[in-house]
Amino acid sequence: MPLKVILADDHPLVLVGGALALRNAHIDVVGEAKSAKELLALLETTPCDVVITDFLMPADEQDDGFVLLDTLKEKHPHLAVIVLTMINRPAALNSMLNRGARGVIDKRAPMDELATAAKAIHDGETYLSETLLDILNEADESSVAMPGAPLSPREKEVIKAFVNGMSLQQIADREGKSVKTISRQKRDAMRKLGVDHDSLLGDYVRDHGLV
Repeated sequence: MPLKVILADDHPLVLVGGALALRNAHIDVVGEAKSAKELLALLETTPCDVVITDFLMPADEQDDGFVLLDTLKEKHPHLAVIVLTMINRPAALNSMLNRGARGVIDKRAPMDELATAAKAIHDGETYLSETLLDILNEADESSVAMPGAPLSPREKEVIKAFVNGMSLQQIADREGKSVKTISRQKRDAMRKLGVDHDSLLGDYVRDHGLV
């Protein structure tokens, strides 16, 4: 069964180009919206697997940005959300993720990335554009702990492989991902587990039967 996606953006070219890229990847675009208000109304009547939404869609109600993410998390807690944005500030990107976004795409990236991200987060991964990965991996904010948050299936696989002796490069080669992506997944797993050193990661994994 095709993946069902709703696409929201106030720019017609993004809606047309994004929908075309998704359909070319055999993803079913079941709805399009030009504002946060339209998106929320559409979700009341149109089931979907993933929402891909622009972060800022100016409107009189001013209900986009973080307000929209909070609303989506409250009303549709199990919905996978991807944010499209030009913002590259580490604190803002981390806030998007902490408020429920499972993916963040740089709006300057090729449209084909929408399909890649939709498939990745539907499989339980967190997805970020390479440019945003670079920013977060270099930022101090990315090391802030968030113990208690559940690990995604991909994060579990990454830390299992790492603790069992595989390098990040070897894991990346095996998974067909970039080293930056694998490094981010390992870092996110450590933040969720509340550990800040590789040796402590190994102890935690073994103590909790994750290997």
